[in-house]
Amino acid sequence: MKQSTVSMRIRIENLCIGIIFLFSLMLFALSFFHRSSAEAAVLVATEMGWMVQRAVSVLLFCLVSQLKKRKRAAYDITLLLLLLSLLRGVRQLTPASVLISVIDLLLLAAFLCFRRDFCCPAAPKDRKRSLYVLLLSVLGVLANAAVSYHYLSPVLGRGRHTFFNSIQDSLLILLGNQSAASIPHAAHVLELSMFWFSWLCIVAALVYAFKPWLAPAAHHASDIQHARTLLNLYSQNSCSYLALEDDKQLYFGHAVDGVVPYGVVDDTIIVNGDPVCRDEDFPALLQEFKAYCERSAHKIFFLSVTPHYLEEYKKQGFGFAKCGEEARFALTDYEISGKKGAKMRMNINHATKAGVTVSEYRPLEKRDPEIEQAFDRVTDEWLGQKKSSLLSFTMGTAGLENPMDKRYFYARDKDNQIVAYIVFVPFLGKDGYMADVTRHGNGAPGGVMETIIYEAFQVFKNEGIHYGSLGVAPLAGLDDEKAEPVEKLLRFVYDHLNECYGFKDLYRAKEKYSPTEWIPAYYIYLPKFPTPDMFYAVVKIQNNNVIREAVQSFLHRKDGRDKKQS
Repeated sequence: MKQSTVSMRIRIENLCIGIIFLFSLMLFALSFFHRSSAEAAVLVATEMGWMVQRAVSVLLFCLVSQLKKRKRAAYDITLLLLLLSLLRGVRQLTPASVLISVIDLLLLAAFLCFRRDFCCPAAPKDRKRSLYVLLLSVLGVLANAAVSYHYLSPVLGRGRHTFFNSIQDSLLILLGNQSAASIPHAAHVLELSMFWFSWLCIVAALVYAFKPWLAPAAHHASDIQHARTLLNLYSQNSCSYLALEDDKQLYFGHAVDGVVPYGVVDDTIIVNGDPVCRDEDFPALLQEFKAYCERSAHKIFFLSVTPHYLEEYKKQGFGFAKCGEEARFALTDYEISGKKGAKMRMNINHATKAGVTVSEYRPLEKRDPEIEQAFDRVTDEWLGQKKSSLLSFTMGTAGLENPMDKRYFYARDKDNQIVAYIVFVPFLGKDGYMADVTRHGNGAPGGVMETIIYEAFQVFKNEGIHYGSLGVAPLAGLDDEKAEPVEKLLRFVYDHLNECYGFKDLYRAKEKYSPTEWIPAYYIYLPKFPTPDMFYAVVKIQNNNVIREAVQSFLHRKDGRDKKQS
């Protein structure tokens, strides 16, 4: 299809959406002028009360915003509303209703012509939830009808007032029209309760129906192998290798050869690290992935992005904020001599005196069940020490069932027991390795982790590998004076919510290794001004129990303070 034709379609669609927006705006504005002739005409034409008039106008605003995102559920609801309005107008045949019917007919014809452009579906489970909640609103109408029939039938006579008449009255009440018949106060209260119950169900049904959805990408062995090849050729971000973990979906470029690892939380797509491809292909891959997300009405949030492609993100309209710093080591220059490395030397000396020795485990050469069982035991002991759930998405797993390019270093104590291990993942085309999974068990000697890191770096250095990394220290190194609003918010979290996660402790833990450089890490997002639900998605994808654990942490600290005061 020619670009001019596509542009014309979009303009016509947006014009139709704009007409619905203007109508909803008029409904909302006129609901505040109860004695105006215009408001009276609207009430007659739409058969609704002013209270419902405002509710409908707000719902129409929501409908317009979802139509702009080309969501299928919004499209289907719009067709239904236009059809009902058209049928009502044909029945009334007043000048105002005829005019509204003509507009309804034109809008209906336009939307039917452009049906295939509204292609963003809701998830199957959300569609079911929407239907179930909508059925609850129907039950509210039926309950209201039953109450009305119970009170009015004896008064008006069973032949003159049927249950069907009560259902009609209940539907009119749902649209804001009071029943003309007099009913007792208790019945009126129940009637009002059913009114709000039905409307809340309708709103809840719309919330579910409007949730965007992407079909999960299949994880075929060939896809994983292709992504692995791209990572080993082009990855410059130290966390990119986590694309191969099972909690990632993979988007492969169509115009260029590249891969983007992502996860989905509600209507936000979270990407861990930068898209992976050749440098010259990056603009095209980013533009393609951006269009993919926009077509499905999803927001985008990139985590731990390096400065390497920062200008291209800006050029394509993304917002950005510094979110921390990566502790990186140039192995040819890395040493622990002098005052700067004093703490590192002290820790290593302590571990050496305690009999700690470090070895590399190579599962691709020979599997050793004893070592792997020891790794599992160390992991269990380490989890027992933690106060929160294990983070996911931004952290990998040991992956012993399919190691691929991971490197494993472990430490034994003087009794020859494995007490700690670290899993390294490659970046920069295997010219660098990042310490991803770090575990130590109960009773591990002090300095054991520093010893594993140092010995592993020496092995890498001797192999001609140039870089090591400890990953990003979240929220570290933020500038108060030049910060944008998002960075100021992150700085506030770093300063005041440290007890919930331990950002400062994590930074200090990486700092003691004396990195040769701290590389800025960024959040990249679209829209340019992120919404609160996007930050919630970032937290939730890493820890699904974050709210419960935050409440528990707060109550634990409060209980501790109360005990001290008493």
